[in-house]
Amino acid sequence: MPHGYAPCLHYANLQRAEELVYPDFRIRMPLSVNKEHSDILHKFIKARFRVDGKWAYYLNQHGRNFVFANTSYNMEPKPTWSLTCCMCEGVPPGHTQFAQQGNFSARSDVEEEVMFAATPDSHAFQHWRDRTALMLTQAQHLLTPRTKFIAAMPRDHTVKSHWQLIGNITEGQLLHPGATNARKFIYACDTPLLHPYLVQRMSETMLSAAGLDPRGVPWDQRKVVLVIGRNNDAGVHNRHERRWNNYDACKPKLKARLQQRNQGERLVEWDLSKFGSLQDIMRFWNTEVRGAVGVHGSGLMNVHWASRGTVMFEIWPVTPDKNKTRGLNVFWEQAVLKGAAYWWFHAQSDAQWNVDVDCCKGTEY
Repeated sequence: MPHGYAPCLHYANLQRAEELVYPDFRIRMPLSVNKEHSDILHKFIKARFRVDGKWAYYLNQHGRNFVFANTSYNMEPKPTWSLTCCMCEGVPPGHTQFAQQGNFSARSDVEEEVMFAATPDSHAFQHWRDRTALMLTQAQHLLTPRTKFIAAMPRDHTVKSHWQLIGNITEGQLLHPGATNARKFIYACDTPLLHPYLVQRMSETMLSAAGLDPRGVPWDQRKVVLVIGRNNDAGVHNRHERRWNNYDACKPKLKARLQQRNQGERLVEWDLSKFGSLQDIMRFWNTEVRGAVGVHGSGLMNVHWASRGTVMFEIWPVTPDKNKTRGLNVFWEQAVLKGAAYWWFHAQSDAQWNVDVDCCKGTEY
């Protein structure tokens, strides 16, 4: 075993150290309406992988779980975006600060069992799910009903429901990021950002807890084509950007295309206010959604609940000179790992990344 692997580390207060070697995998590169769109968007992808033809290969990924005794968290790693934050894409955060064993025998300000789960923006569901949820999944076997979690407080009831569904974790078990002493401290910041085991297990765990079948619903039973324009969505917190400016002009063309297909599909506009709970959102995506088209934004993250074969069509805002975008890899990667067919399409944006979409070209597919 290489000397740098977790079990080879020797700290007096290290109770458990796991080096997790994740199998290599590949996913299909995004589908595109034409070569011009594909060529423009390829240059914006963050290279977390090796591309060979139509496939992206993710290789040599490791994870680490540590359990330390009698240690303290003192704001390292920081719970905000930085080069060394937990599950960020810079330098992996260190762990040696937890190897300093404390003497807590006479202290009352000590938690019995704590896991560090403060990934950046973990108060919001999108980043809770693409980071915090994966850490919880990797370390699931180390957690008990009495474990508390250093994490940002949930922004809304949806995020509270995420904690409940993934492990029956209540708000009372969450500790605001700050100086914390613990007799048992679980640290799993070395968790891959993307792996089918983590994404699919997280999805299956939460769907099952919500009373849904993780295997999903057959294609012919799902008839909704969802449009996520961000214009009238109560769940959008930064409505000044990534709006679909000409949505009203595109809507009749989209409806006409569905009528032409003659498969009983219906167009539905996404609006979070129409759902009473996270479980309602999950049920809708899992049992009714056949396809979704939308501008880059967190609503697309609900593909985690979608049934296999769902089609996702993401609109990437791109500047007129084609040199900048507001899009990211995340929805392509997450969608494909959930068995969805992912298409991308770029649209010219203004300074706030609001877009005018070429509806004629988009509705050809």
